[in-house]
Amino acid sequence: MQIEVLPSTGSPRIPYLEDRLVIVIDVLRATSTIVTALANGCQAIIPVLTAEEALETRLTLPGSLLGGERDSLIIEGFDLGNSPFDYVPEKVGGRRVIMTTTNGTRAIRDSIAAPMIWMASFINMQSIILAVLREFENKNRLKGIVVFCAGTEERFDLPDTLCAGMFVDALGPDVLLNDLGEAARILYRSSKNHLADKIRDSVHGRKLISLGFERDLVYCSTPNMLPIVPVVQNGEIVWLTGE
Repeated sequence: MQIEVLPSTGSPRIPYLEDRLVIVIDVLRATSTIVTALANGCQAIIPVLTAEEALETRLTLPGSLLGGERDSLIIEGFDLGNSPFDYVPEKVGGRRVIMTTTNGTRAIRDSIAAPMIWMASFINMQSIILAVLREFENKNRLKGIVVFCAGTEERFDLPDTLCAGMFVDALGPDVLLNDLGEAARILYRSSKNHLADKIRDSVHGRKLISLGFERDLVYCSTPNMLPIVPVVQNGEIVWLTGE
């Protein structure tokens, strides 16, 4: 199995997504929030790039909610921010959420050429790994995996890279990695016994704490809480059937 890890949404677009599974990681907080929303009964999440696009999309989807952030804070006039604790069953159950975030939804949209796009975070990692093993056991047409770290404002992000390292480490020693994939695995192995502390000390972690979101950070740093594999289907993020 060949795996390429990319560092941020600022990465040059690679030309061969058409036959790869793309796994998007945005630990703090978009993919963690997406997993949580689906676990709490959200019908689907529609990723968009801008607040203006979100408002326009809602005109075609009456009853949908607007969710997202800019500079880590809820967008004025939106129903939900980017905290997983916003996406409780009584708010999102049975409803669509149109979401725009600084990094995560952009990474999802940048991956649109791929035939399969999944969302990973620490909180659903075991389910992602099991789904990948099943997918590649079938020896289908996919030639490999691209792990797309959303990053922080087009820069390298430590939490996303640690999560990528957890993913590649779990797949065993025989996977073929690019250099960043190997570095992510080494970083994860040296940090796995104190993940929350490493994430708390990251640039993004310190920012969230300063804004009062330490509870989000602890939650998003906790592995294997939810058995959800979010997948893009027809422009919407839904729960992968069979998971």
